[in-house]
Amino acid sequence: MFIYDALPGILTVVILVVVFGAIVLGVILAKKHIKFFQSDEQPKSDKEIAQEELDRLLEPVDTLTPASEEAPEEKPSEDEKPE
Repeated sequence: MFIYDALPGILTVVILVVVFGAIVLGVILAKKHIKFFQSDEQPKSDKEIAQEELDRLLEPVDTLTPASEEAPEEKPSEDEKPE
């Protein structure tokens, strides 16, 4: 008797899995075989991806200036005495 009581719940879950599985399978097959759904973009090589990341992260340096000109060191004032 217990199996007959649980059958509608299990059957509902099985039907949902089959329906969504069919949808996923249809999308995969459509993307593979139908020209309208296929992407024209070719995958990039690892070198191209690495170069784009380097270009994005590294900024070009126009002029080099010594560190002493950029931020002069602060000298301690005469009021402050080292301990």
